[in-house]
Amino acid sequence: MLRRLVRREEGMTVVPVLVVVIIISAIGFGLVGVMNTDITHATVQGAVSRSYFVAQAGLQNALVCLKGANPTGCRTLAYPAAVSPVAFDNGQFWVWVEDYGGTDSGYWQVTSRGRATSAGRTAVSEVRVIGGPLNFGLFGVSTVAAQGANSRTYLAPWRTVAPGVPRAPNMGSFLDINFQDTGTRLNAVSETSVDTVTLRDGTFDDWELYGFPARPSYNPSDPEPWILTVFGDIIKAQPETNPWLHSCNPSTMYACLTVQNSSTDIQTVDYLRGTENMRHVYVNNVRARVLPQASLDPVPLFNEAAANSANAAVNLAAGVSNPTNCPAANPSCAVYTADEFTCLLVYIDNNPTQSLAGTNYVRGDAQVGGNARCGGGPPRPLASALVIRDGTLVVEGDLTMTNNTTLTIRHDNIWSANPALSIPARQMVALAFFPNGASPGRFIMQGGAQQKFVADGLIYTSDGMEVGQQALVDVIGAMYHNTANNTRPSFNNNNGTTVLRFDPLATRRLRSFGIEILSWQQLR
Repeated sequence: MLRRLVRREEGMTVVPVLVVVIIISAIGFGLVGVMNTDITHATVQGAVSRSYFVAQAGLQNALVCLKGANPTGCRTLAYPAAVSPVAFDNGQFWVWVEDYGGTDSGYWQVTSRGRATSAGRTAVSEVRVIGGPLNFGLFGVSTVAAQGANSRTYLAPWRTVAPGVPRAPNMGSFLDINFQDTGTRLNAVSETSVDTVTLRDGTFDDWELYGFPARPSYNPSDPEPWILTVFGDIIKAQPETNPWLHSCNPSTMYACLTVQNSSTDIQTVDYLRGTENMRHVYVNNVRARVLPQASLDPVPLFNEAAANSANAAVNLAAGVSNPTNCPAANPSCAVYTADEFTCLLVYIDNNPTQSLAGTNYVRGDAQVGGNARCGGGPPRPLASALVIRDGTLVVEGDLTMTNNTTLTIRHDNIWSANPALSIPARQMVALAFFPNGASPGRFIMQGGAQQKFVADGLIYTSDGMEVGQQALVDVIGAMYHNTANNTRPSFNNNNGTTVLRFDPLATRRLRSFGIEILSWQQLR
């Protein structure tokens, strides 16, 4: 009897053990299922992440192309079936580059599709950006300044559709944007009376530059009138590499915005226009931004001039039929010493219907107007009106325009309705300066009621530009001014009138100036 009871109790103890084993087994099988699910999800997520970064690689590949010398060549003509895949990191990407807003806009839409396999799983991701050249009409590495009650600067878009469409370009600097006089005008549109500007294509009421069909009505004393939204921004920039700390108050790594000789860094438009009494400065916003520092390569420009034979007849007539720096393949090219260029201007002064064409490269300081020596002879008058047709003027050194002179560098194809003609012309460099010995590469307009600088394309200097009293600057394109000395302004408008109608294509030749991303989206 006793043995039976012991055996029964021993059998009963097995039941809890079996129950525990069953429960643990169930939990184990559940955990195995969860782990399998997690592994599957991780595998899928790994493939998705891999495909996303492959798509991003395709996107960056397209942006590098768009920053190059021939962005038009980046355009994808076949969409989407005939686009060839590019292998990347055990995956592939397909990229479409399309014009955004038409071939005349300078803006692009880039779509990149990436496909990748991870642990046997294949996934596809797709991303898209819309971007274009950085919207800088006027940028200076050093100070961008305006001074004097008669100083007028208009930064307007070219080919406006409506007020604010496209929005006017930005003004920026890595060091300082400074307004020396409370009467200085920036984009000040017919505040109390209608102001006009006479440009190469007609005389305009200033509000017409911004696409207004009639004079806009607003309160010019309002620190933030509604009209400000039409204009561009002031960009307080910081270089991507080697930023420096500025001494304005409070100290900042970004450029300062100052008035007169104050060191106070102004933060907002209403403070600038209201508290600081800069009522004639019209901008949409004040922004801080990190940007790449740009540069222009002189070698392609030198090569263009060395291959340019369009001035052969003028060279011969001026007595410089074989310029010193020309190659054997083109002995009458357009690469001149300073003295040879002077002789050309002496000849043009005596033959004012003559002009230059194509890319012209001067190795040494140059001057338009006034008197200079040609070939070691006595000083002789230089051309007071120099015209360069469908071309470029490059100076290794400084260029001075004496009082009441005119320099015209035109690309008439920019007015063409045919994009095949207008786009290459709009990407041209109009005027470029590079250092030469003690000459840092500066453009000096001494001023005068008759002084005019008219150009189509990019204006680039290694050491800045000065606009003297009563001088007129009439540019369709963009300006980028470097500096050899931060104590000297990159751009200074001293009681002159500067009208810059911004064309985004004009910045295409600048190395590393970049693409501004206007929108980004992940499609899948």
